[in-house]
Amino acid sequence: MSQVLGYCFPRSSSDSQRNPLERRVSRGGGESRTRAFSWKKLVGSYWSDWLFIGGLWVIYLSISRIPGHRREFSLRELSLQHSFAEHELVPRNLLMFVTVGLPLIVMLPIATFVARNAWDVHNAVCGLFMSFTMAGVVTQVIKLMVGRPRPDLIARCQPPADAHDAPVYGLSTWKICTQKDFYILNDGFKSFPSGHSSLSFAGVGFLALYLAGKMHLWDVYGNRNRAWFALSPLLIGAMVAISRTQDNRHHWQDVLIGSVLGMCVATVAYRTYYPHLAHPACHLPMLPRVYDDDMDEEALEVGVRLLNDQQGIPRQSEEEDAWRRA
Repeated sequence: MSQVLGYCFPRSSSDSQRNPLERRVSRGGGESRTRAFSWKKLVGSYWSDWLFIGGLWVIYLSISRIPGHRREFSLRELSLQHSFAEHELVPRNLLMFVTVGLPLIVMLPIATFVARNAWDVHNAVCGLFMSFTMAGVVTQVIKLMVGRPRPDLIARCQPPADAHDAPVYGLSTWKICTQKDFYILNDGFKSFPSGHSSLSFAGVGFLALYLAGKMHLWDVYGNRNRAWFALSPLLIGAMVAISRTQDNRHHWQDVLIGSVLGMCVATVAYRTYYPHLAHPACHLPMLPRVYDDDMDEEALEVGVRLLNDQQGIPRQSEEEDAWRRA
C-alpha cells in the first residue's frame, strides 16, 4: 500500500535534497509535528476568506431568482422551439454532489490520511467553496445582464395559437407569453452562460488541480497514468455540461463558455491556497498568512511560502530569482 501511495502521490526524494521551502507535517517513525496548526492562526489567517465566501453565497441566493434582462425573440426561430424537459438529467441535488460532495469525498481522505496536514484539509475545503461561490455569482450576474433565450423558450412562453411576431422589426417580447409560472418564464431568458457547466467545472476543476498538485504532474518526469487519474474529474464536468444540451436548456455556446468560466475560476481559487503546479513543493498548501518569529520553524512544517515578508518588503520568488540568474 505504501508503494502505491508513493507512486500516486510522489514527494521530494529525500530530506537532504528537499527544497528548503518544503516541509512535511509528519516525520518518519510516526512522530507527528502539528504544533504549527492552531485555531487562533486559522481564524487570524482566513476569517476574511470565509466571510467573503459567506457574502458570495448570500449574493448568489439573492440574485438567482431575479428576472433580469429579457431579450426580444422570434416565434419563428427554430433554435428556440425545442421541447421543455420536465425532468433534467442532472437535477440540482445531483449538481451539488458533483460540484461540492464529490471533491470533498476525494480531497478530505487524501489531506487527512495521505498528506496528514491540517492546513491542507482547511485549504482544500476553503478553496473549493471559494471556487463554487465565485463561479455561481459570476455566472448569475452574466445571466441577468445578457438575457439570452433558452432553446425551449417557446415551450416555456406558451404564446397564443394565433400569435405572430410584431411587424416592421419582426420580433416578439416576453409580454406575448401566457405562462402563469413566472419562475419558468423568467428562467427561460437565462441561457448564457450555463450555470451547470460553470459550477461543475468550478468543483471538479478544483479537484483536478488538487490531484495534479499532489501527484506532481508538472515535474520534469511526467507520468501518463497519474495524469489520466488526476484529470479524470474533468470528464464528469464535461458530461454534466453536455447534459444541458440534451435537456434543451442551453445552446452549445452557453455550455462552452460556462465550462471555460468554471475552470478559470477554479484555477484562481486553487492558486489562492496552493503554489503553482511546477513548484517543487506543489503538494503542500500555502503557509498561513498570520505568523510570528516563534513559529517560523514550525510553520514551515505545514506548507509553502513563495514570498518572504520578514523585513516587511516582499522579495521575489525562488523561481524568479533563478530565472534572473540564468
